[in-house]
Amino acid sequence: MSLRSKVTLLCVLCILYLFVFTLPSLHSSQTIKETIEPSWRWQYDSDHASASRPVQPPYRSPPPSDNSIESSIITTTITTSTTTKNSLHNDNTNNDDFERSNLDPNEKFITFFTHSGFQNQLIQVENGILLAWYLNRTLILPRALLGEAFGWSYFGKLHLEHMLHDPIQDISMPEDTCEFYADDLSFWDIQCPDRTRYAVMPFDEIFDLSWAKQHVRIVLRERSDFEWLDEKYNIKRGGHDVPELGNGSYVDGDILFFKGDTRYDWRIFDTPRKSHRLGKYANGLDIYQLRKRKEKLIHFSSLFGTGKLPIRRPEHYTFLHTLQRSIIYRHPVVLNVADQIVNVLGGAGNFIGLHVRSSDGWFVKALPENIYNIVLQINKELESRSISSQSEMMMNLAPGSREQEEAIERQFLQQHKLDLQQCLDLAKEKRATLIYMATDARSPRSNPAFDPIWSRYPCTFTMDDLLVPSSPFWNELDSVVDSSTGSSMRKFLLPLVDATIASRGWFFIGSKGSTFSGYIYRLHDVYWANAKMEQRIQS
Repeated sequence: MSLRSKVTLLCVLCILYLFVFTLPSLHSSQTIKETIEPSWRWQYDSDHASASRPVQPPYRSPPPSDNSIESSIITTTITTSTTTKNSLHNDNTNNDDFERSNLDPNEKFITFFTHSGFQNQLIQVENGILLAWYLNRTLILPRALLGEAFGWSYFGKLHLEHMLHDPIQDISMPEDTCEFYADDLSFWDIQCPDRTRYAVMPFDEIFDLSWAKQHVRIVLRERSDFEWLDEKYNIKRGGHDVPELGNGSYVDGDILFFKGDTRYDWRIFDTPRKSHRLGKYANGLDIYQLRKRKEKLIHFSSLFGTGKLPIRRPEHYTFLHTLQRSIIYRHPVVLNVADQIVNVLGGAGNFIGLHVRSSDGWFVKALPENIYNIVLQINKELESRSISSQSEMMMNLAPGSREQEEAIERQFLQQHKLDLQQCLDLAKEKRATLIYMATDARSPRSNPAFDPIWSRYPCTFTMDDLLVPSSPFWNELDSVVDSSTGSSMRKFLLPLVDATIASRGWFFIGSKGSTFSGYIYRLHDVYWANAKMEQRIQS
């Protein structure tokens, strides 16, 4: 063999050595963080996260008493296995020890933070129940927030908002949470919430979750801090072994976090396909990946959106459909007051129900168009009804001579406004259409945008028309008080009463794009489906 051939062979052997031994080790060292969890792409680069997104400050558990903040700092040592508590927690130690001794060591949990308006919170709850059912995990459910809400944000900010809105239940919580979390408020640029502008309640005090609880174990998240998860269910974070990361998905002790950096973070599919249509969502998961997880708790920052959990399997759709139809109002005062007002209107089915959203966001500008479309829908439905009954109806008047119509018109012009009793009498004779309008408008009668309804259908009434200051209904609503402030819950319950009344009409029309209108449609369908079923049973 020539010298040239020997040199060539030696070069080939060197190149092979580099490919086989050196390059794989270099690639492995560069991608070690990506191989921590092969199920999905982990966003584990804390340096990159801190450079591109705010990293939340470490949260403290509430002090053990409501004394001055400076003199009651709690000292908590968190590791993967032990947690030391301040001695002032001893009042609850026996109960906690008893509960913890009865914990199922194999029980696994799932939770998330709610945000946005009340109806959007309910959509998140439905998503949470569905996902808990998919994964056979216990759902730790936050409280419902009524009144002034806060929008979506990063995990740390949502966490702080929930801790600020937690009701003060015992001496382990600070009397002034805003003072206690002053540094965090400054970091996230959050204003201290005004307790007179909101109230919190367990969701199952407002909604009927009895069917859901037959299929999913649901427990209340009594406090939003992580220490409560440890105290109640022995769910521990990793302490200093895992750095406080920004957004992304990672494991910290017993918790698998999904901290989204967008409102539409992970879309969760019910089929294990290699590729899914993400739409406006940033990432995808499937329930089969999540079922493999061994962590005690899966904690999402949010489960926002009706498209969050797209469904392809028929049995899953059946579950969700049944779940949604089962979640109706159950608060006794809401239902009782609504029933009484429905009776004042002549009973269920004696009127058309409307919902007009008008006071925030897109709905302010869209109000005239919404009113116009609602009037058109009323006209169309009444025309359809009149054709089916082979009767003639003009404007909102049933069969009758032109003289009768003119007499009613003259009466309306003379009185400017028909009172409820007059409208009830006319509706009984099928000479007028009675309408109940639920709305968030403060003074709809003084808002010219509502004129097309009043002028075309003068027998249209709102809650303002029916609940005079001397009405006994106010006392019943005032009997429900916020446990944290002792204040009446009236203003927070009125929208629920409003919706319930509107749902009892023989026909319902809502505002385009309103999730609240969508929920009232559901209430309407469920109510009348149950009424027909009861009628068949009785006959």
